Amino acid sequence: MTNRVRTTRRLEVWLKDTSVAMFVLNAHRRLVFFNSGCERLTGWPPAELLGQVCEYVTEADTSSTAALRASLTPPSDVWRGSTVVTPTRVARRDMDPLECLVHFYPLTNSEQVVQASLGIIQLATEARAIDSLPIAERLHHELAELRRSLRQDIGNGNLIGRCPAMRRALGQSKLAGKSSLPIFFQGESGTGRKFMARSVHHSGEQSHRSFVPLDCRSLPADFLESTLLRMTESHRDDAFGIGTVYLDRIDELPRDLQRIVLKLIESKSLTSPRMMAASHLPLEPLVESKGFLSELLFGMTAITISVPALRGRTEDLEPLAQFFLEELNRGDARQVCGFHADVLDQFRRYHWPGNVAELRTVVTEARSDCPGTLIESAHLPFRFRTGVTGQSIGPPQRKRSEPLDPLLLKVEREQIELALLESRQNKAKAAELLGITRPRLYRRMEVLGIVDDDADAAEG
Repeated sequence: MTNRVRTTRRLEVWLKDTSVAMFVLNAHRRLVFFNSGCERLTGWPPAELLGQVCEYVTEADTSSTAALRASLTPPSDVWRGSTVVTPTRVARRDMDPLECLVHFYPLTNSEQVVQASLGIIQLATEARAIDSLPIAERLHHELAELRRSLRQDIGNGNLIGRCPAMRRALGQSKLAGKSSLPIFFQGESGTGRKFMARSVHHSGEQSHRSFVPLDCRSLPADFLESTLLRMTESHRDDAFGIGTVYLDRIDELPRDLQRIVLKLIESKSLTSPRMMAASHLPLEPLVESKGFLSELLFGMTAITISVPALRGRTEDLEPLAQFFLEELNRGDARQVCGFHADVLDQFRRYHWPGNVAELRTVVTEARSDCPGTLIESAHLPFRFRTGVTGQSIGPPQRKRSEPLDPLLLKVEREQIELALLESRQNKAKAAELLGITRPRLYRRMEVLGIVDDDADAAEG
């Protein structure tokens, strides 16, 4: 008995001190073992990580402990009893992340129930083909890479975009963050204009002050007026802590309130808030119709950023859906890892009239109805599934033109035969139904080759 205890203790010491990077997560995804090999690889001591929950998410900041814990989270197949090897970038303290392969092994009890997950980190000697991974793991890996590159390029990994139009908008937003000029966001509702405006605010000099969004369409005019007037009169009081005012649907702003906004833009006070606005309509036609001040148009559009609609961002659809799904995993005991291929196919076929906002809503509702770790078609909201079906049914086919003479003869023959049928071969009654004389009816029957049943019966 004594030898067995000593052997067990010696094994525990070996596993703890070995240079092989090993870690263990319990069934609640808490890190319960993090050996010296992991510490030497990542630079973080076990004391800062043990007891922390690992979540199936991606992190833009690859030098944080949250990014390390995310890279140590096993895919859902491990918790179902499968051994999985997955490529990942393992975060390191004050260093660039390392390309590694993580071997995940499920640890089961006597009843084959997974109690924990053992992970072994191995440095990747060669790149592993991402396309060979299951679709959920592939999207997870692609999203992590995209967020890392966006953080390096534009300084923000929370704005997801890789299509050319969105990349251009993101580049403009990065430059706009270094300026204090007004910004006008052009794009459809639901494209993420307010989210981008908030991101520009937090990257600028006014980030320590508040971001105030005002919807010019839904808010009462008297409330908007009182709020804007307070800003013009409160410069000495640091404009009560407001750093940026975002006017959504500025095309709905009354002309008298437009003059107040123009006064804020033209103010030279250092404490006046930065103005941002958005509209899904171009403002130039409103200026021509006297619905919008030309001075405000030129003042508000010093920087103009066009935010593309989701239907024109096919490259961004899948990473955006994965991003929304993983953000919902944060702080939740249940982790949903991805989408079934059929779901992604429906996403690609849909036109998304509500843009990114609609995609976020669909993912949120589908996740709440998903009992497992993978969203399937049955978990999608009913209105979305009917919308996909409705959009797949094209408009009625337009009839092609036909030669007129044969068509007229065909219609005339059908109407004469119908009138003879209704009148029981009474020619006088049939002519009355057709609105013609009886002699003319006989002539047309002869021309069209319609057999006179009464004449045939008399000859018989």
